[in-house]
Amino acid sequence: MVIHRIFDRTASSVSDSGRANSRLPIEQIRESLQTVLHDCKDMRTQRVIYKINVARTPADLWLLRSDLHQCIAKVHSQTEATERIHSLINVFEGWVPAGQLTTI
Repeated sequence: MVIHRIFDRTASSVSDSGRANSRLPIEQIRESLQTVLHDCKDMRTQRVIYKINVARTPADLWLLRSDLHQCIAKVHSQTEATERIHSLINVFEGWVPAGQLTTI
């Protein structure tokens, strides 16, 4: 298990081209997620913001995209929600495997 973690960290810190990734700190990722919710003020959004604040890893934050989408779509539209979620993809580069960085 420990060896797996060591190799995972080493592999994830280098991109497919062999260059080190420039990953954003988790706090900046949190801020980016909260920014797309800036004009959503309902109770559901408050719960999602709490989840953002307690998420332990960037992967945990990545899994909140659906919740963010629902909050934004409720206030605006699905199109607006999709655009805002797509704008977050780049903040997860280096944290989430490239194959998972897909649009919804």
